[in-house]
Amino acid sequence: MIEEILATRKARLALSLWNLVEIGAATDKSQRERRLAFLEKFNPRWTVERVNVQRQEVESFLWKDVYGIEPREPLVFTPHLSVVDLYHAGADTRLGLTARQWIAGVDFNRLEQLKNLAPNALNILQAVGSRTFKRRQQEIFIPWIKNLIPRTGPDGMAITAARRDELLDHCAKRQDSFFGSCKSLRVEDALTTARVANPDRVPQRSDGIDLMQSVMALAYCDLFLVRDRFVRNCSELATKALSPLKLAAIYW
Repeated sequence: MIEEILATRKARLALSLWNLVEIGAATDKSQRERRLAFLEKFNPRWTVERVNVQRQEVESFLWKDVYGIEPREPLVFTPHLSVVDLYHAGADTRLGLTARQWIAGVDFNRLEQLKNLAPNALNILQAVGSRTFKRRQQEIFIPWIKNLIPRTGPDGMAITAARRDELLDHCAKRQDSFFGSCKSLRVEDALTTARVANPDRVPQRSDGIDLMQSVMALAYCDLFLVRDRFVRNCSELATKALSPLKLAAIYW
């Protein structure tokens, strides 16, 4: 079914580095090969990793709201995996990078250890409770957004630490317009609220990857194909909470 739709070119496959992590981490080598062959067949668009898109969103908000400068549209999709790699590798970016080459360079043992961070964080948030979580949103906002504040200004000059604090305070005091401008951050906020709403659910090690993929898919894609029931439920709750904001249509 999916292959037939892609073959008509009425839809274009969009994948993230986290899709490649899941493909590369598979112990079934034949399954990994089938998945790689599938994505290579349809020449997907690559999604810039969520934090890097969010930095662009915050910059766009500040450029327009503080400096009165018309911002650039955030770069979210690219036909070149090298462009996505640029945000992480900098001067060591590999030109012409392929999915197979990217997977070959990943330390999956280290990633397996980092997966434990997701259930630990969710356990803490679930224990807080949804009402308390909502009441403490202001406290959460500052550490969440702090590392997304740009380090250089519109003139290309470095921004001082004091000035960055001022810009962060500007965002915190104008959260309605901030979230109205920063679409993926607004989606992440709604998804996080949905994910901690059930205190009885046992968090999974895959929850971190699921969140990172869901944020970008809902915010910037037209269609979001989901196979995980919890991801679907949270995405539907977030979509309902953010209505009438246009988000990806969810297909189960």
